[in-house]
Amino acid sequence: MRNKFFPVPVGYVSSVFEIVFCAIFLLLYFIFSLYIFSKLVDVPPVPDELVMKEAFLYRGLSQASKTTSFLYLRVGADDAAYKYIIEASSRDVVYANFDKPRKLWVAVDSDRSKKFVWGVYDDNYGLLISRQDILRWINSVNVDNYFILSLVFISSLYFLYIIFWTGVWNRCAAKRMACENK
Repeated sequence: MRNKFFPVPVGYVSSVFEIVFCAIFLLLYFIFSLYIFSKLVDVPPVPDELVMKEAFLYRGLSQASKTTSFLYLRVGADDAAYKYIIEASSRDVVYANFDKPRKLWVAVDSDRSKKFVWGVYDDNYGLLISRQDILRWINSVNVDNYFILSLVFISSLYFLYIIFWTGVWNRCAAKRMACENK
């Protein structure tokens, strides 16, 4: 007996409900993949010159999961201030006491258009989070998101296979056979 990877019986024709169901799932997969794609963090090239800017921890450290936490920063003190969120490893930031709002210093690119934090320092310019830590966390998050995107892509290919093979191809073949049998 032959084991098939796609267990669809030969000549099976999908109902309209099955095709609509698969199309809805494809749409939901597309929306979900756009959401995951928006969570990818773009790492700019390492700048030639870094400057120190004031940053305020405007919210305590929040636990996203068992392994990750979010660090909420407001970088800058004037009208050009922007909010920046660092997704960090929970075990790496537990020692830094980010539980209450306080003033910090961050290393950013001297070009103000690139909003990326390269390091976090305390009030006395002691290093709290290094560039290597931030890049390692971002790479970890991006690898996880790319893995999820690849799984969504593979499963959406299966739904496309079901729609095309059983919904279009077998339906056309069944109609052709019905016309030949008349």
